[in-house]
Amino acid sequence: MLKAVIMDFDGVIIDTEVVWYDIYKGWFKEHYGYDLSVTEFLICVGSSAKDFFLQMKEQNNIVVDEELFAKNTMSRFIAESDALPIKSGVRSFITEVKSRGLKLALATSSAGKKPIKHLKRLGLLDYFDEIITAEDVERIKPFPDLFLKAVERLNIEPSEAIIVEDSANGLKAGLKADINVIVVPNEVTKHSAFDDCYRIAERLDEVNVGQLIDYYQEEECC
Repeated sequence: MLKAVIMDFDGVIIDTEVVWYDIYKGWFKEHYGYDLSVTEFLICVGSSAKDFFLQMKEQNNIVVDEELFAKNTMSRFIAESDALPIKSGVRSFITEVKSRGLKLALATSSAGKKPIKHLKRLGLLDYFDEIITAEDVERIKPFPDLFLKAVERLNIEPSEAIIVEDSANGLKAGLKADINVIVVPNEVTKHSAFDDCYRIAERLDEVNVGQLIDYYQEEECC
């Protein structure tokens, strides 16, 4: 039986990842004359930038001062993301989840301040029963800790939840947690492979919550 939906934040609720890719791409072009591809950037989408910087060092001999990078880019990210609109279908999906009596959690690799700020701005914060961020676990995606913490706090089993993600790292984390994952890619993550996901949808308004509930009941019966 489906009892809860667990949603990612970046790239699912607002398109912060598209903003970040433009910033990364411009920064590497300005500082190193390097044309950063989407596929190179994808390693840090939904996860930490540390693996990305390590990859740049090992594969391209580009050693980045991470503190300088953050200093150069964070204010621009804040300015460009502060008024980002909610993604298509998100509000109607969230309201249907709650109207069907399901629990709703957020599980994000970001620290707590940013997603809570945007959820308040968009009038969505009160819909969420639990919010789990990087500050609540030892390891972020692609490790399963965020999702395992979510089902623990919701007091349900992994088989009673479904995840909404946009990234390959999020999908990997969900699969490791033994939870079904719906993937809704954005303009950056659409270049990823999403093997073994429960479903792929272009927008969240394509996902019918009532049908999801029925599917889970049918699978339980079989």
